[in-house]
Amino acid sequence: MSYFFIINPNAGKKQGAIKDQLAKAFAGRKIHFELEFTRARGHASELAARALIAGFNRVVAVGGDGTIREIAAALIGKEAVLGILPCGSGNGLARNLRIPLGFCAALEGLLQWEPRPIDAGLANGFAFFCAAGAGLDAEIAHDYNSLSRRRGILPYVWYGVRRALTYDARRLIARFDGTTVERVSLLAAVLNGEQYGGGARMAPGASVDDGLLDLCFIKKASLPRLVSALPALFNGRLADHPGIYEAFQARMVELDCGSASWYHLDGEDFFSEDGKIRFSVIPAAIRVLAPKP
Repeated sequence: MSYFFIINPNAGKKQGAIKDQLAKAFAGRKIHFELEFTRARGHASELAARALIAGFNRVVAVGGDGTIREIAAALIGKEAVLGILPCGSGNGLARNLRIPLGFCAALEGLLQWEPRPIDAGLANGFAFFCAAGAGLDAEIAHDYNSLSRRRGILPYVWYGVRRALTYDARRLIARFDGTTVERVSLLAAVLNGEQYGGGARMAPGASVDDGLLDLCFIKKASLPRLVSALPALFNGRLADHPGIYEAFQARMVELDCGSASWYHLDGEDFFSEDGKIRFSVIPAAIRVLAPKP
């Protein structure tokens, strides 16, 4: 057994602390491990490819959902197994997989858990594993990634509130599995699991291994009405607000935003020049070390 750790140095823990904890966890074990730190967006994918070529059978993402997405995408269809040490702002995939958010507990789990298969989503050819979407959430992701010098949940909330106060709902057309719907929405989210991260459960009951995507709309509504529904986003009761929330399941989804649009994949911002985003699902695309479902 061999482990290759790919670490985002901007995601929470100090580099020295990570090195020390890894050395302590592997002390006395006849297990080979190496580690590398990412230097820029896209570097995690390069490091994951290098780990595969070198023959590592456990490739571990140490960071947030953006880092995990890059590494996991390189593992689609491969024998190597993904490990996750969550150190991000929302830790969406870790939460969906019930991986402990504590670094030491997650590290100990990596040495005990059996691999389990999970699905991957594709959006315009790019992979995601937790959540994607267009609209308000994508605009917030773009602001956070391009403007914020700090990581963490507080800057994300700041950009979210600022954008929410000025954002105009857009007319979106969604086509999925032979059905077409048109909605004036604040956002259209496409989820592989039940939540974005941070406990925000946009698709309650969804699973990362059911072979389906969940298309969720947050419709245009007054600010007081949206605020009143906010607790339901975190307690899994959004379906109790049908005037605001609507959800469908599908294997393929096409969103037409009507014009050029930002969209996000696991919190990383992307741009569609024609405003069209095509989603599909790859069942059992990768295997990941996580507690039994």
